[in-house]
Amino acid sequence: MSYKFIQMSDPQLGFYASRHPGVTGIDYEIEHLSKAVSLTNKINPDFVITTGDLTQDRLDSEQARIVKELYSKLNCKYYFASGNADLTNSPQFEDIERYRKRFGPDFYSFNHSNSQFIILNSTVLFDPSQIPGEDINQIQFLTNELESGRKNNSQHQMIFMHHPLFGSQPDEEDSEKVLPKTQRYQILDLLEKYNVTAVFTGHWHSNNIVQYKNTRLITSGPITFGLGEDPSGIRIIEINNQQINHEYIPL
Repeated sequence: MSYKFIQMSDPQLGFYASRHPGVTGIDYEIEHLSKAVSLTNKINPDFVITTGDLTQDRLDSEQARIVKELYSKLNCKYYFASGNADLTNSPQFEDIERYRKRFGPDFYSFNHSNSQFIILNSTVLFDPSQIPGEDINQIQFLTNELESGRKNNSQHQMIFMHHPLFGSQPDEEDSEKVLPKTQRYQILDLLEKYNVTAVFTGHWHSNNIVQYKNTRLITSGPITFGLGEDPSGIRIIEINNQQINHEYIPL
């Protein structure tokens, strides 16, 4: 069974202006997200998953409205994962509830062509201090979903979230760029136990690809302004039975 999908990340309306004094508005992101939508429609994937940071200002309902309006122009299904800019780095329950009202569930799963896709809220895992127990609930959700996928003989199990697990080494120190070790090690154990195919993330505004055991850890560059050498872009992922190929396509 073969299919293809697109990973987008960090459309983050308002980010460019936040990094360029004297610039205001969200024209940069509207232009880039519009290009991404147009390019995606030409590729004609089965669906799109965006790995977080839909907006720069979580309190700006107009940014959220425009994001949804632009995504509605896609000719396929699309799914969102939340990012830290959508919730803050230390989210409270009201931040999560606001996100859910605007964009839907913050963690969930779906199946397509005998593959399982699990979307997580990594900001809850990054700092659960203001929402006690939510990190535990989400790790349990992930465990249950992976077990369900195994029982259903899913050919591929893939995870999508905003924060990468690590950049180069699984034991690297905690930082704002990756999930803390307390959560990281739990997820890495699950990746190995269930032989997860890949984990797709964003957050860095640049590309990074590493391998952990049998799992590919793929961090994709942004729709908005990049922070590394990589240009803005989207990633196409093609699945053909056991084989998975992916390519980052500049806008």
